[in-house]
Amino acid sequence: RPLLAVAPHAGYAYSGPTAGRIYRRLAPWEYDRVFILAPSHRYRLSVVSVAGSAAYATPLGEAAVDRDVAGALAGAPGFCSVAAAHAAEHAEEIQLPFLQVLYGEKLRIVPLLVPRLTEAGRAAAAAALAPFADGRSLFLVSSDFTHYGAAYGYVPFRDRIPERLAELDGGAIARLLARDPVGLLAYEQRTGITMCGVDAAALALRVPL
Repeated sequence: RPLLAVAPHAGYAYSGPTAGRIYRRLAPWEYDRVFILAPSHRYRLSVVSVAGSAAYATPLGEAAVDRDVAGALAGAPGFCSVAAAHAAEHAEEIQLPFLQVLYGEKLRIVPLLVPRLTEAGRAAAAAALAPFADGRSLFLVSSDFTHYGAAYGYVPFRDRIPERLAELDGGAIARLLARDPVGLLAYEQRTGITMCGVDAAALALRVPL
């Protein structure tokens, strides 16, 4: 049973085929809840924010929030609950139709927005999440990888772009597969890779799955 996955959150036209491959791998398995760990694109946070709403509405219906788990986390060290941060966060929302198709009305989600954390903050949040690492929870990291181009302020090379992007992203993926949060964060600092969910991924890797 996969316990941790990383899925992209760009527009479906760009990320859909990749996300579909990931969710196809998850299809045979059932979970009691899915933690969606995503970056906060529009709201500045200092600790992890957990959604306080009862459900998220999509064209496929409502995706229910696991209120017991969300409530327990909202009062835990390293967490808060800021409704405004979740109100228009596409990194959470774009995952929901895939999850709804897989799990239907059984789906229970715990949306988490993960900002840039200190090591102490990451350790506190991971400790609060540890009791839910019970083999029945999926920790789903919502993250795109390199945002290349002048519009993103990131043009570290101008030749062999596809190959070098694959190499750059591959270095981050290798550290994910090695379950190395320290190495992942160090790789980001060394390369400047514009992986928007790097802190969400580092937190997920700190949870003892």
